[in-house]
Amino acid sequence: MSCGGASTTLSTQTRMGPSPMPSLPVHPVEAALDVLGVSPATLRARERIKHGLTNESWLIRTARDALVVRISAADEQALQIDRRSEASILAAVSAAGIGPEVVLCDPDRRLLVTRYIPGETWRSGQVREPENLRRLAALVHALHGLAVPAGARRLDLAASVQAYWRTLDARGERGDDTAALRRRAQEVLAELARGAVACLCHNDLNPLNILDDGRLWLIDWEYAGVGEPLFDLASICAEHRLGPREREALRMAYAQGQVDPQRLELACWLFEYVRDLWMAVRATPA
Repeated sequence: MSCGGASTTLSTQTRMGPSPMPSLPVHPVEAALDVLGVSPATLRARERIKHGLTNESWLIRTARDALVVRISAADEQALQIDRRSEASILAAVSAAGIGPEVVLCDPDRRLLVTRYIPGETWRSGQVREPENLRRLAALVHALHGLAVPAGARRLDLAASVQAYWRTLDARGERGDDTAALRRRAQEVLAELARGAVACLCHNDLNPLNILDDGRLWLIDWEYAGVGEPLFDLASICAEHRLGPREREALRMAYAQGQVDPQRLELACWLFEYVRDLWMAVRATPA
């Protein structure tokens, strides 16, 4: 259905070309309504559901729709975020029923609107329930089997790590990132590069990015891309604090044990190291 005028049932829009209005209105909800062509008079409620250094998100309700509006507030270059790649991946995972329906994606405005999923965000430790572990493993395996959409970025972990190093070095802020850790990271990257495979990956499978409404959905795709599937499994292990027995259960549930356990452990170490670098880059102003 058209989204012109005061209509409140909205059709999907993706705007990849130059935007006629380069600047945002003061409020992100007003920005979304303006771009969608929806009258503010139809707005029944709005609620901030996320606010941080990377994004700000709002839940808005009209007479017939519930939508999530996200506006990026990040230093996208320093944090290595590619909004056009994200847009192409969102379209693919939405069509596959893995991610939420995209209503509007406008990288030039740093604006994303998705259909609201009235599910519960997973809590820390929830994945340790055996059935939940199997459900998540099956969903991630399905993601890794999707065809790679045109425009999806290819993730080079070694290049990403080096870019984080350069950013921290330029700022004169290395924190706990010692020379020994950097040498270890280079060794792990080289080891994982041998025999690596590539597929569509999420790369940030923390509990807050998993919604459950009876089925599982993955949200927040800004770090998704074409990369090593082990990194997604490592993300689950690290972000959900899985112990050795739970990691083995994940390995078996994902691909009947076909994942090499030693490579998974290396990927877990690397994921935690990259996460620490990301946190340092995010926390240190340019």
